Amino acid sequence: MAGDQTDPSFATTLAHGLDVLATFRNSPGSLSNADLALHTGLSRPTVSRLTYTLAQLGYLKRDAKGRFELGLGILAAAYPVLSALKVRQLARPLMRDFAAYAGGTVSIAMPFGLDFIYVETLRTTDAVPHIPDVGFTGSLATTAVGRALLSLSTPEELELYVQTTRTERPDEIEYVRTRTLPDIELCKERGFAISLGEWRREIFGVAAPLYRTPAGDCLSVNCGIPSFRFSAEQIERECGPRILGLARSIRSLVANV
Repeated sequence: MAGDQTDPSFATTLAHGLDVLATFRNSPGSLSNADLALHTGLSRPTVSRLTYTLAQLGYLKRDAKGRFELGLGILAAAYPVLSALKVRQLARPLMRDFAAYAGGTVSIAMPFGLDFIYVETLRTTDAVPHIPDVGFTGSLATTAVGRALLSLSTPEELELYVQTTRTERPDEIEYVRTRTLPDIELCKERGFAISLGEWRREIFGVAAPLYRTPAGDCLSVNCGIPSFRFSAEQIERECGPRILGLARSIRSLVANV
């Protein structure tokens, strides 16, 4: 659980409830109270009270075996966030063209702690080894889209990212120092980032930063491409400049709205 729990304004019970919901991000299928207690480190009685409350509010539901799944309340809560991101509608035709060219999945992402989260995704075929959707999350450190997002960070934000990684994911800190940070600088220089099977061996990623919103939120666009479609050289020489062009076209559309 993130957050300063010594802060008197910090609502610990609320944070525990959100931790329960967050468990479902990396645990497909239904979960029992025992499963949730194991994943969150909370006691069984605490988890039971939280799951009962969340189910009453529609954020969880029980399956036929009495285990818990996410409920439709989650979608209802997310809808205002997604509908406010007008770039999703504007960029779709351009994203579709790029997906057809690359034979992969084109997505728009935003930072989510030490991860990214997709707020839009589009593909022209299901014949790919990885088919993400809106709400999918992954590590910033090992992905092209993560490096593109981090390239929009201020020096202070980047330092905070490193410090948080050191504290919360110490197993990633050496990777961040040796691979992620140099690639962020390279992305700033040429306008795009690549990841050649670092996150998943069968996926080549190419991404470009989009912009920061007035509120400071960062967005980037990326394409996950099956590794058999392009060589590593083609990803850098052809796909990189193309996704940079895609990012420029999306920025132009948004600026003219």
